[in-house]
Amino acid sequence: MTPPRSLGPFLSLFGLAGVVLYAWVRYFLPQSALAPFVGILSLIFLTGGLFFFIGTQISRRWRTPARLLRWNAILSTLGIGNFLLWAFLSLLLPPEMERSYALITALAEIGITLQVSGHLALTGHLIGIRSRPEKTIAIGLYFALMSLVLLLNTAFPTAAAFLAPLLWVGILPLLYFSEWLQEVASRQIPEALIFLGGALGILFLEWEVLPPLFFSPSPPLLRIIHSLLVALIFLHGGWVVVPLLLRLLRLSRGEQDILELMTEFLKQQQRSTSAQDILEISSQTFQKLPAVGGVLLILRSSPEESRQVSSISDPNLYHALRKKFFQVSGTEAFVEVVSSLQKENKSLPDLSAIFIQRPLVRLSGALLNQTLSVAAVSEKSDGFEEKDIQLITTLAEQTALFLENLERRQYQEQLLTARKESDFLRETREALMPPPPPILKRVDFHVHFEQYDRTIGGDYYQIYEYAEGDVVDFWLSDSAGSGIAAAYQMAQARAALNTLWLQKLPAEELILRLNDALKRVFHKNNFLAATLLRFDFLKREYLLMRAGTPEIFYWDPLTDTADILRPSGIVLGNASSQTIRRILVPERGELHPGSLFMLFSDGLSEASNLAGEMFGTDRLFSLFKAHVHATPKEIAQAIMSALHEFTGGTSLGDDGTLLVVRYLG
Repeated sequence: MTPPRSLGPFLSLFGLAGVVLYAWVRYFLPQSALAPFVGILSLIFLTGGLFFFIGTQISRRWRTPARLLRWNAILSTLGIGNFLLWAFLSLLLPPEMERSYALITALAEIGITLQVSGHLALTGHLIGIRSRPEKTIAIGLYFALMSLVLLLNTAFPTAAAFLAPLLWVGILPLLYFSEWLQEVASRQIPEALIFLGGALGILFLEWEVLPPLFFSPSPPLLRIIHSLLVALIFLHGGWVVVPLLLRLLRLSRGEQDILELMTEFLKQQQRSTSAQDILEISSQTFQKLPAVGGVLLILRSSPEESRQVSSISDPNLYHALRKKFFQVSGTEAFVEVVSSLQKENKSLPDLSAIFIQRPLVRLSGALLNQTLSVAAVSEKSDGFEEKDIQLITTLAEQTALFLENLERRQYQEQLLTARKESDFLRETREALMPPPPPILKRVDFHVHFEQYDRTIGGDYYQIYEYAEGDVVDFWLSDSAGSGIAAAYQMAQARAALNTLWLQKLPAEELILRLNDALKRVFHKNNFLAATLLRFDFLKREYLLMRAGTPEIFYWDPLTDTADILRPSGIVLGNASSQTIRRILVPERGELHPGSLFMLFSDGLSEASNLAGEMFGTDRLFSLFKAHVHATPKEIAQAIMSALHEFTGGTSLGDDGTLLVVRYLG
C-alpha cells in the first residue's frame, strides 16, 4: 500500500516545529528536562517525514544507490561544517552568558539532529531498493527499536543502556538486506568507497572526536542519541567493508546472471539467418530481464513496410507504443525514458517505458533506409533503475548491430559470386601464407610457391625449427579441392599443426594427432594430403612420412645416385587413426653432408600443356637428377623454367609448391 503523498511533508513540518521548540526551551529553560524529550520526538518525526518524502516525491530512477550515496556524502559534509560553525562560536562566549551558550549548543545539536534524520532516511531507501516484505519488516522493526531506545534515554537512562547494544546488533540484518552492495562490488567500488569512506571518516570525526574538544559537559541531546550515532557509524563501516568482501569472494550472482543472459543472447544471434530471427531472439531476451514486463520491436523501411515482434497483451498500450514511433522520422535516433505512461495518456497504465530508435546503416541501397524501434515497458510503476536503462539500451544497440551485420553477411555472400570474388580470395590467401622460414646453419633450402590464376588453393608449406635447434621439420600439404573450401581446410590444418609442434611430439604421433583434430572438423568428403620431412641433427638421420602426396626425390651424395622415395600412407582427415597407423610407414635414413631432397605438390606434376598432356613425375625426376649438384635455388629455378616452357606460359591449373632441401653437415 503506497503512503499518501502528503504524509512526508506533514511529518517533516511537525518535526521542524519540534526542532524550533527545542531551541526555544534550551534558551529560556537551559536545565529543563523537557528539552531532550522534545528533541527526540523531533528526530523521530523528521526521520519518518524525510523517508516518506523521498519515497513519494522523488522518482525511483533518481533513487539509485549511486545517487543516494552522493547525497549521503554531501549531507555528512554539510553536517560537519554546521557543527564546526556553532562549536567555534561557543568558544567566543564568556562563561557568564549561560543562555547564549545553551542556545549555540542547541543549534549544533539541531544540526546533528537534521543530519541524523537525513542519514536514516537515505539508509532506509538504500536498504529498501527492490523492496520485498521482509525488508520492510526489518526497516520498520529497526525504526521502532531506535524510537524506543531514544525515548527511554530521556526517562529511564539505565534501562535504555541495556537496549542500546541492540541498535548496534540491529545493523547486521540491515547490512544483509543491502543488496545494492553487490552491484557496488561488481561495478562501482572505487567511486562508492570514496563516498562511503569519506562519510564514515566525517561522521566519526564529527560525532566522536570533536564534541569532547568543544563542549564540556556533552550537550544533553547529543548524549541521549549517542548510541544511535555509534550504530550509524558501524553501519557506514559495514558498507565500506562488505563490497570489498563481496569482491574478494565473488558473490555478485546477479551480475553473473546478466552475463550469462548476454552470452546466450550473443550466441543465439550469431546463428541467426534472418531479420525475423534476430527480432524474436531479442524479444525473448528482453522479457527475461527482471524489470521488463513487455516489449515491442519494430523493424521498418517505411510506414507501409515493417516487421514487428510484441509481447504486449494490452491492445491500447500496444497501439500507443507503435504510434509513438511512427510519429517521428525514421532517420531520427533517440533514447527516451518515460517515468509514467499515464502522464502522457490517462487511458494507459501507470508504468514506466523506455523508447529507443536506431537507424540502420546498410551497404546497399539508401544509406538510412531501415530503422529499429524498441519499446520496453516496466512490470510496475517507476520500475526502471539506471542500470536497467543501460542494459536495455545495450541490448537494443546489439540488436541493431546484428541486423546490420546480417545485411553485411548477405552482401559478402554476393561478393563471393560477383566481380570482387578474386580480390577477396587473394586477400584471404595472403592472410594464410606461412610464417617466414627460419635461418638454418646446417641446411640450405629454397621454396617456390605459385598461386593458381585468380583463385585460392589449399597448398601449404612451413619449415619449423624446434627450440633447441637440433630438429627441423619440413612440411608440405595440399587440401582437397580448390577455392574457399580448400583454404578453409588448410587454415584448420595450419592451426592444429602449429599447436602440435609446441608439444615436441614424435613424427608419427604428430601425424596421428593431426588426423584426430582434422577428423573432428572436416566434412566426410574433405581430406588433407601431406608430407613431413624431419632432420634430426643429433642422430644425423632423416625421417620421411607421406600421407597421400606425390613421391619425394632423394639424392645420396655417398653413392651419387638419385632415387624416388614412396613411403606408404593415406590422406588425413577422413579415416580413423587406427587405420592410418596400420598403413603409415615412415622411412628413415642417414643424413650425409650434401644429401638432397625435393618435395612437391601435384600442381607441378599434373600441369598440362595446350595439347592436354601432363608434365608428369618422370620429367620432374629427370630435371632433378640433372641438377643435383646445383644449389636448391638453382634447382627450383631450372624446374620451374622447364615447367613454364612446357605449359606455354599459362597457369599451372592449380597451386604449385616446390621445396628443395640440402643438408650441409
